[in-house]
Amino acid sequence: MTITLALLALHGVEARQPRSVSLVVTGGTVVTMDAARRVLVDGAVAVDADRIVAVGPAAEIAAAYRGREVIDATGQVILPGLINTHTHAPMVLYRGLADDLALMDWLQQYIFPAEAKTVSPAFVRTGTRLAVLEMIQSGTTAYADMYYFQEEVAAVTKAAGLRGVLGQTIIQFPVADAKTPVEGLARAAAYIARFKNDSLIVPAVATHALYTNDPKTLIAGRDLAIRERVPLLIHLAETEDEVKVAKERGATSPTAYLDGLGFFTGATTLAAHGVWVSPDDIATLARRGVGVSHNPESNMKLASGTAPVTGYLAAGVALGLGTDGAASNNDLDMFEAMRQASFLAKLATRDPRAVGAQTALEMATLGGARALGMADRLGSLEAGKLADLITVRMGAARQTPMYDPVSHLVYTTRGDDVDTTIVGGRVLMRARHVLTLDAPAVLAEARAAAEQVRAAVRK
Repeated sequence: MTITLALLALHGVEARQPRSVSLVVTGGTVVTMDAARRVLVDGAVAVDADRIVAVGPAAEIAAAYRGREVIDATGQVILPGLINTHTHAPMVLYRGLADDLALMDWLQQYIFPAEAKTVSPAFVRTGTRLAVLEMIQSGTTAYADMYYFQEEVAAVTKAAGLRGVLGQTIIQFPVADAKTPVEGLARAAAYIARFKNDSLIVPAVATHALYTNDPKTLIAGRDLAIRERVPLLIHLAETEDEVKVAKERGATSPTAYLDGLGFFTGATTLAAHGVWVSPDDIATLARRGVGVSHNPESNMKLASGTAPVTGYLAAGVALGLGTDGAASNNDLDMFEAMRQASFLAKLATRDPRAVGAQTALEMATLGGARALGMADRLGSLEAGKLADLITVRMGAARQTPMYDPVSHLVYTTRGDDVDTTIVGGRVLMRARHVLTLDAPAVLAEARAAAEQVRAAVRK
């Protein structure tokens, strides 16, 4: 050994020892979602602190890196964590409260009245804990949200270890945390100051929708987002009723109305739904760099319509995938959202190639990162990106045999097939055991809160 090392040194070659890193996930099929869309059948991911340092064949990673912690993913698929680009986390506590209704009836007759009677900081904490537990268990590592008492949503999300782009809602009428839009804007500013530059939480301004805000409030929300350099979230063109509102205000469409206000200028904007849009609207959103969150399950369940996904993709719009809140979906499973996004596009266009498995997976990973303006950090497994990744078991009867892992991820996999969830290099769930939350306590707390909701809506 000594002679060999001496000869290597004589020829200017140094024997390399494996670099010590915090974590290596190895032995699985790695679906990278990188520019080449590489799939490594026996691959590995090396992580140090919160970043990915290398992705490659398992043997090469083992030769170059020694993990202080090693996760054996044999028989599993390793992929980027899923990114849910639209939800209302605390509304899991209204799951199943009112079903089989159109959006406006659902909101005005059931949800808004229930919120008026039940939403509080404690309610938001309880609901968010349940939501983030569900997301960790089903492979979501980052999500975009809009709701009330958003500082509570952010605190719970951070404690659980998830990543969030979390928007404080601005709305015209009195709600639980603000009696006026001015008060809502002040709350948003304070919330942004508290969480700005956080490693997991990106605070945002969420102007709810054009039909719940007047022009002055919409622009005030935009101006706050520009001033604080944070994202701007809004519901856009979800229903035909919203189109009618835009026309009553003198515009041809919700997109044209907001663009006419200058709403899309100056801030990173994420628009949820985008169902009722024309080719001109799509061109406007592409030109303004607006990200769009497609929510197929909620849109189908509320009979809101079908978003023109192929039009968005053809125009180069940054298109992500969302579940919407569990009150209208009724779950936060992004695997189900991928499958339904693909099936709905095929049905709507009568083209089985409209949204294939690869495209659906991209919408839930790299596409979501683009829609949030975070593609430089998230959405694929590449050296230098944040270490947000999951492993998925592929041993169930319905997953056997597996010819194409991407096809299996979209068309056969469910959220409860996720084995391990990692965010920023921190293992949040391993072998289906959540490490950052007391799952039985979260469920018990949620059931107690549901009894309060039940009692309140009976009055």
